[in-house]
Amino acid sequence: MRKFNIRKVLDGLTAGSSSASQQQQQQQHPPGNREPEIQETLQSEHFQLCKTVRHGFPYQPSALAFDPVQKILAVGTQTGALRLFGRPGVECYCQHDSGAAVIQLQFLINEGALVSALADDTLHLWNLRQKRPAILHSLKFCRERVTFCHLPFQSKWLYVGTERGNIHIVNVESFTLSGYVIMWNKAIELSSKSHPGPVVHISDNPMDEGKLLIGFESGTVVLWDLKSKKADYRYTYDEAIHSVAWHHEGKQFICSHSDGTLTIWNVRSPAKPVQTITPHGKQLKDGKKPEPCKPILKVEFKTTRSGLC
Repeated sequence: MRKFNIRKVLDGLTAGSSSASQQQQQQQHPPGNREPEIQETLQSEHFQLCKTVRHGFPYQPSALAFDPVQKILAVGTQTGALRLFGRPGVECYCQHDSGAAVIQLQFLINEGALVSALADDTLHLWNLRQKRPAILHSLKFCRERVTFCHLPFQSKWLYVGTERGNIHIVNVESFTLSGYVIMWNKAIELSSKSHPGPVVHISDNPMDEGKLLIGFESGTVVLWDLKSKKADYRYTYDEAIHSVAWHHEGKQFICSHSDGTLTIWNVRSPAKPVQTITPHGKQLKDGKKPEPCKPILKVEFKTTRSGLC
């Protein structure tokens, strides 16, 4: 009986397949008839890279604002970018030409407009009521550096605080200076012998828009009467101010300071705060002052059933 060699059978199949493939290629491309080369006509100048979408939170955010009626969130960055977020999937990107950092944003609530303040001391009024937001007006401060802005609800007056401690009032409709200026020396008068520092806070009383609360970096706070053009009360504390907030009834306000303390003031009792709190500091015995800690950069005055939060 002859032995069956499987290796010879496989070698025969492989040889046969290779021979058939070569014959097929010769039929498709006879000798002397090479496949024609394709001439490439596309050049580098025919292509251009561009951004089609942006993902994630803006890089280096420096300012935030929210319109609670239209539910739009605006985010400004240190590179002058402006991102607008609406309902899920809806957002828009804009860029200030100067590239200066955005230090503050203020919505004209439910009016489709936004004010941006930049580190180059320029204010811009944006129109958001069109497909592509655009700047309607710009205002440049040449002699003073802008440090804080406040736009009361449904008001046409924008209050602009400066590094020199003055407050200028801008007409939002025309975006021009009104000529009404609150000078720092008239605001503090004899309450301090030295300059109070830059304006770090401006807000109107929740119950009386004619009363303006002005916070200076040194620790001085002034309640200014816009009609009589004079200060009603002055409040002084020996630590620098970072933030100020009103109680919703307009009878008290709270300040956060550089040593980590919070001071609560009654509007009609300017002599001393009614309460001083160091929420993050170690409480010492024998009634001694708590150890200082890191500054509280932002404070909000909210009330609950159990007290302050």
